[in-house]
Amino acid sequence: SCVLQSLMEVSKNMYSPLSSAKYVWNTPFGTIRNVSLFTWLEWTYMAVVILSILAVFSLSIKSLVVISEGPTNASACASSCVNDVLQGGCDKSCDSWTCKEDFIFAVLLLINLVFCSFYAIDGLFRERGFETLAYLLGVVAVYLYVGINFVRNPGTGSTYIFKLLRLVAVGFTAPLNIFLGLIVWRRMGKLNFLMVGCIDSLMKAFHIRSSFVTLVVFNVELMASITTLAFARNSAFLSIAEMVVLPMVLCLTILLAVFTVLILVRYEWRKTMFLYYPFSTITTIYYLYKIINVAIEFHDYKSTPDHCSTPEGNYLAVAAVLLLACILGILAYPAIITVACITHHNFGKGLKNIGGKKEVPPTISVSLENCII
Repeated sequence: SCVLQSLMEVSKNMYSPLSSAKYVWNTPFGTIRNVSLFTWLEWTYMAVVILSILAVFSLSIKSLVVISEGPTNASACASSCVNDVLQGGCDKSCDSWTCKEDFIFAVLLLINLVFCSFYAIDGLFRERGFETLAYLLGVVAVYLYVGINFVRNPGTGSTYIFKLLRLVAVGFTAPLNIFLGLIVWRRMGKLNFLMVGCIDSLMKAFHIRSSFVTLVVFNVELMASITTLAFARNSAFLSIAEMVVLPMVLCLTILLAVFTVLILVRYEWRKTMFLYYPFSTITTIYYLYKIINVAIEFHDYKSTPDHCSTPEGNYLAVAAVLLLACILGILAYPAIITVACITHHNFGKGLKNIGGKKEVPPTISVSLENCII
């Protein structure tokens, strides 16, 4: 029964009246955990998360600096241009360091680190298990990227040193993040219990709403990553029309996410929520277009040098990751629409103020009054 389950939760988490009253903070941004009541494990996890992200972020910034200060040999570029002319033109030459493949992936890594920071911190402070799992998946993705990038293109000199340091840092912190993150994730639930109570239907609806918010943020992350990859080699692979449309799609995705999370879901605007479905389809349409576009122009990605002074490089990895990201976006779309529909259906059933500026029951006895057998 729900009462029995609640009493077990009370016993397991020691929900005393005092700890329940102090466990939460009502802020302008919603209900969060009281930092002063973090356990040593949660403090350790947060410290590891912050130090890991700062370390990888700093090394990636330094890597960008090293790339920018690398050889942009004008004579080599001129020589490459002469060779290209002999082969039918030099219109795709690029002597800027921003044309290098390493630059594109370094920027991509920085963007995803920002989102990983959000998943980790917000997941901990709001006890959002779905966001914590998203952070752990992001850690795995960063670890795979750093490892593959080092094996595929270790670089030379300073570039090699910083790539090696980044690989060592990620290799050391990734398992620690995953281990601590899984333990913290397993122990989450008290904040949600205090806000929702033990009514099973409300608890399930709350978890679905939380997962919907996370998926909306993930779609923004995916769109930002795809935009970065699409503008590779100073937008050499984009048509003029796409150079105009793509930033507009990215801005629309960001604005839609902000409006959906902060307005539609929080205040349960039932009628306006119907607008989310057609607007969210726009990004999926672009994903589908980009898959077709990259498949058609795959030879250009493979044959175009990533830098005129290093013609042995190409953009094959950019094309592969771009395809993978677009496929992931299409696969995620049914899940987003499904949880959006369920969240929409649950409007008006008691979740409107939960997670917002609402007074949380000061004692566990108040929550137990809502329990049903």
